Amino acid sequence: MKISELVKCTGVPKQTIHYYIRAGLLPKPEKTGSNSADYDQSYVERIHLIKELQNDFFFPLPTIKKVLWEHRSASKQALLKLRMEFFRPMEHYLGAGVKGDEAFLEATGLAARWLPKLKEWNLIGSLTENGESVYSQDDVSIGKVMVAMAKSGINRKSSFHPEITMSAIGKQFTDIVKILIDDFHQATEDAKNQEKQELALRGHEVMGVLFYHLYRKYARQFIEEGDGPGQN
Repeated sequence: MKISELVKCTGVPKQTIHYYIRAGLLPKPEKTGSNSADYDQSYVERIHLIKELQNDFFFPLPTIKKVLWEHRSASKQALLKLRMEFFRPMEHYLGAGVKGDEAFLEATGLAARWLPKLKEWNLIGSLTENGESVYSQDDVSIGKVMVAMAKSGINRKSSFHPEITMSAIGKQFTDIVKILIDDFHQATEDAKNQEKQELALRGHEVMGVLFYHLYRKYARQFIEEGDGPGQN
């Protein structure tokens, strides 16, 4: 496409696009003439990514350049988009879930055959309202993560068996959370209702961050040391 089309697709002025190229945020396009060049779809995606990193994460351009360089391969770009999708600032204030199976599948991109499996594995659960399933925003996010996993190559083609792994995760994680909630109820038994609610809210947020970093810590340790389960 011509640069005028790129401007139209991205909403970014021509002068800004030229600056991105000079700064190394965008690769130099293929020249088609002395004063013309051809831009493919990758330029649209990369410019959108730059703007998201600016607007949602407030990264300065030098930091964005470093992020783009470190995620230049297709697989690492997929991981970057996954992080941006689920860890953007204030994301937990957005969305209130969806009502109905069709709405859930549309919101997540999940194939219909996987919906009963995710429920069976205790990964998602729904309430019923007027005969329809109601899914929380967390359920929607989990569905999106499952789709992202498959697209990033974590699927049966790579010998990943979700019916074994994910069902085990659902069961064990349910048990872990139940232990924490039971402990919380005992610890706050004498607390006033308002105080208890505020403690619960803070606790949920803190534990979510803790679980995220615990997984990253031990996964990295097992991979680097080669001492993960199943290793000899």
